[in-house]
Amino acid sequence: MQQPAGALPVRVITDLETMRTLSDPTRIAILRLLMSGGRSAPVMSAKEIATALSEPQTKLYRHLKQLEAAGLIQVAETRLVSGIQEQRYRTAQLAFTLSRDLVTNGSSSTEFGDTLAAVFSEFHTELIGNLSAGRVPVGSEAETPLGLLIGRGMVTRVSPGRAAEFRRRLLALQTEFDTLASDDPSGIPMHLLIGWYTVTEPE
Repeated sequence: MQQPAGALPVRVITDLETMRTLSDPTRIAILRLLMSGGRSAPVMSAKEIATALSEPQTKLYRHLKQLEAAGLIQVAETRLVSGIQEQRYRTAQLAFTLSRDLVTNGSSSTEFGDTLAAVFSEFHTELIGNLSAGRVPVGSEAETPLGLLIGRGMVTRVSPGRAAEFRRRLLALQTEFDTLASDDPSGIPMHLLIGWYTVTEPE
């Protein structure tokens, strides 16, 4: 693993074009892979990314170019492999979020919906593939510590302070998840998707 030189801790997406770039499950999967590991985020070639995502390498070139053009990934190095020039990529940020103006702009609501759908779709496709292959404990097996865990909490009312504390704890859990060592040869892959929001009246 190499340090992602110059990577922003968090990138705030403020323009519609970049948000559109995020509205594809394959590009979300590439970004998630390259942002994994926090400060030890990987530097990978198209071939390595394709292997990790179980995708055809030729399918990824267009997506990599779009991510690079949007500034979401960078070419970390170029080298010759069997006489062919190979580029290796790294993330340009360790996490990203969308600006309030972009999200609340009525004209961009469709693109925002597409971006959310891409995030959910990428997780869904990965989960279904692993379920179909029998790699995810379900049913009675799900009662084990490594079983599938999916929950949809009911809407509940709490004080702003308690809501803020709950959000802080969720972020701390996600940060811990993102910075776990990923080079344990005896380790098993873990997948996490967190969704949470409050409803407040605009000022």
